[in-house]
Amino acid sequence: MTAVARIDTATAVLPLPAPLQLGAMTVTRREYSAVRATDADGTAGVAYCLSREAPMAEIVERLVAAHAVGADADDPAATWDRMLRGSAIVGRVGLVRRAIGLVDIALWDIAARRAGQPLWRMLGTGDAARPSMLVAAYPTPDRTPRAVADEVLAQADGWTNVKISRLPDPAYMRELIGILNRELPRGTGLVVDVGFGWRDADEALAEIAQWGDPQLAWLEDPLLPEDAAGCARIRRESGLTLSVGDEVTDPAVLRALVEEAAVDVLRLDVVAIGGITPAREMIDWATERGVPVSGHVYSEVTAHLGIGVETFARGANPYDPAPSFIVGGPSYVGPVVPADAPGLGFTLDPQVFDLDGGIR
Repeated sequence: MTAVARIDTATAVLPLPAPLQLGAMTVTRREYSAVRATDADGTAGVAYCLSREAPMAEIVERLVAAHAVGADADDPAATWDRMLRGSAIVGRVGLVRRAIGLVDIALWDIAARRAGQPLWRMLGTGDAARPSMLVAAYPTPDRTPRAVADEVLAQADGWTNVKISRLPDPAYMRELIGILNRELPRGTGLVVDVGFGWRDADEALAEIAQWGDPQLAWLEDPLLPEDAAGCARIRRESGLTLSVGDEVTDPAVLRALVEEAAVDVLRLDVVAIGGITPAREMIDWATERGVPVSGHVYSEVTAHLGIGVETFARGANPYDPAPSFIVGGPSYVGPVVPADAPGLGFTLDPQVFDLDGGIR
């Protein structure tokens, strides 16, 4: 057996050029946490996540890393169970599960690199192009619907779906959705992300009714995902396709959304749910019930899982600078094709993440 020898962490803080309004949250910067796991032979795997201002690196170091060190580098699923049980006294969902997810992803990277094959081949998901969604625009009151629509349309060619966030101004959204419904390329769907912005189904349905006749690929995260009954009511009464699940750390919450007919597409955050090990189980479970799965960000990882992939524009974009520090990764030409290099097929820019030093 070759053992996992060490776990290193780092944090990077990158400012945004302008604040983003995500539901009830205002985001002025993006903070990321990264993990590098190294085995006794020197093979290393990496993972990163949006920290959401939580002390993710410290949680990995204090609560999770010790349960991974010494484990079999070729058996990440067994190590996941060891990490979960080792930290169970402080939490099996929430931030601890996210920390486990970070390490689990890095360990799968090691396992596939040791096997000399891309992770998608090890997982048996194939290398077919994945359905793709580009996060294209965040409307703001200081820009007209026409200006926001033009931003989306300039990027839309080739993507399965493009996504915009909801602005809490029904007249604005009615105009913006109308423009995009008329002018998006044939075959490109429109997603509106509410970001848990409505309190309940009554508020949601009243606002949706003011949008006119929105033609959406899906409406995303209208309510908190724990409100499966409310989501089911919105889906039933609005006639819209619903997708819910971003940031969920508890598999039971995702299962309830499916079991209560609250979703048409299940959203899955591979870090939040605890990594690749539990993500595979959830994808299989949802697929058996005829519910497709769409990954929440982290496209470099989700592309290997055989599910829908979400990404921001590669290169400079004003919403999420993660693409600027990813070296390698999938091919982003419309539908996303997973990397063919061993492991996850990407590394992290050492000018952004100092995994030998900590915070930059």
